[in-house]
Amino acid sequence: MSEPLLKMISTAAQHHTARYSDSGLFMGILMLRLIENTQKYNLRTAAATKVYKHIVEECNTYLKGDSCGCKVPVDFTIFDSLIALAHSMITSKPACMLNSKETQHISSLIAQAFLYSTPCNSSGVTCFGRTVTIGIEGQSVSDSSVFPGLLVDVPEMLQTVDLKRLGSGPFKVVVFNVSLSGDISDLEDVVLEIHRGVDPEHDLLQQLLKLGEQVVKDKVRLFACQKVVHPILHHYLRKHGVAVIERLGLALIEPFVQITVPAEAYGIVKGFCFQSYGSRVVLQLLPSKDAAVSTMVLCHRNETMLEELKMTCQRAEHVLRLTLREPYALFGGGCTETLLATHINHMNQSKAATTAAALCVSQSEFLMAVEAFCNSLQSVALSLEHDGQDCLIDLTYAHRWVPDIYSKTCGCCLVEDRSNLEKTLLNTAYHTFSPVSLENTDNQPRILDSFSAKLNALNVAVEMANFVLDVKYIIKDIN
Repeated sequence: MSEPLLKMISTAAQHHTARYSDSGLFMGILMLRLIENTQKYNLRTAAATKVYKHIVEECNTYLKGDSCGCKVPVDFTIFDSLIALAHSMITSKPACMLNSKETQHISSLIAQAFLYSTPCNSSGVTCFGRTVTIGIEGQSVSDSSVFPGLLVDVPEMLQTVDLKRLGSGPFKVVVFNVSLSGDISDLEDVVLEIHRGVDPEHDLLQQLLKLGEQVVKDKVRLFACQKVVHPILHHYLRKHGVAVIERLGLALIEPFVQITVPAEAYGIVKGFCFQSYGSRVVLQLLPSKDAAVSTMVLCHRNETMLEELKMTCQRAEHVLRLTLREPYALFGGGCTETLLATHINHMNQSKAATTAAALCVSQSEFLMAVEAFCNSLQSVALSLEHDGQDCLIDLTYAHRWVPDIYSKTCGCCLVEDRSNLEKTLLNTAYHTFSPVSLENTDNQPRILDSFSAKLNALNVAVEMANFVLDVKYIIKDIN
C-alpha cells in the first residue's frame, strides 16, 4: 500500500489482531463505513468526529454496564460457553474448510487445550501454561485430539518393558540444552591449548561419563537433551535404567522445561507412556500437578488447510485466555451490532437537543451523525452475508435475522422466531425503539464473540476513522 493513510489503517488492524486475535474484520469494516458515511451524509468533519467520540463513549458505558442487553457472563465451569466462543472463531475462517461436525470437534479440542493450559490450585502469581501444536497432513480432521503433557518422538531403543521396569512416578528429570556429543567442534570458535599426550576427546568422554554416574547416583529416571547425546553415555544411562531423549530441538525445549517443575537441580514429571495417533507412536510426558502444558494434534487433508487450521486454533485459544481477564462474551452472528445500533439510536433521539448543544454542533448535524454511526454498525452485520443476501432486524429484541424458511433463530441463536415477531430489512427506515431484554428464558446464545476483542476493535475503529477524517494535508518525502 503506497498511500500513507491506507498504511495507517492497515497497521492499526494488524496491531489489533496481533494483540486480540479476533474482530479485525469488524474493526476494518466499521472504520471504513464511518469514513464513507460521513461523506455520504455530507457531514462537517469537526461535527462528525465530535459526535462519533461521544457515541463510542456511550457504547463503552453500555457494554461495560450491568444493564447491557448483548453481553453474557462466561462461566468457566460450563464447557458449552467455551466451545461456543471457539466455535465462532472457527466458523469465521472459511479457509479451514471444515464441515459442521468437524467444526464442533475442533471447537471442543480448543476448549480442552485452554483448560489444560490454565493452572489450577496455585497461589500467588500464576503463569499460563502452553499448548504445543503438532500438525499431521493427509489424515481426517476427526483424528485430531488433545493430550495433557508433551508428546515427543519415541527415543531409539526405548521399549514398553523399559517403562514398566521404571515403576510408577513421579520421576526425576534432568534437561540439558547443550550438546553432549563429546565432539570438540561443538565448542565453536574457541582456541584450545592442548598439552602433549592429552587426548581431548577421551577426556571429554570421561567427563560425560562422570556426569552420567552422578545422574544415576541421584536416581534420575529421565535424561533429556536438546541436542545429541554421546552413544557411550547413552548406553551407560540406559544400562542403569535411565530413559534418554535426545535431539528435542529448540521448539520443544521450553515446554519440556515447563512441565518438569524444578525441584532444586532436577525436575519432576508425573510419568510417561506410549501414545498413538494415526500411524505414529510417540512418548507422552505427563506433567506434575502444577504444570499446565498440553499437546494438540491437528489433522487435515492437505498442507494449506492444515496451516490455516493451526493458526486459527492458536488464535481461538488466545481469545479464550482473554476471557479470563474479562469473563464476558458478546452475542455473535451480528446481533451485538444490530442491538447496539438500536440502543444508541433510541437513547440519543430523546436528548438530541441538549447533547448537540454540549458538543457545540447543530441538532440536525448531531442526528445525522448518530444515524451515520448506527448505519455503520449495521453494515458490519450486513457484511456477514457473503452472497449478498438481505438481512433483517426484529423490532422487539433488535437481533439480526436471515430471511430463510429453515432458520428458526436469530444470528446468535438466542431468540426463537414466532409469527408475531415483526421484522424489517436492515439499514432501512423504521421507528426507534429500546430493545427488549429476554428474561425468564432457558435459551443460551450459541454464537458468541470475544468481549475484549470487540470492545477494543470498536474503540480503535472510531479513533482511526476520526483521525483519517481530521487529516487536512499529507507531507511526503519523495526523495
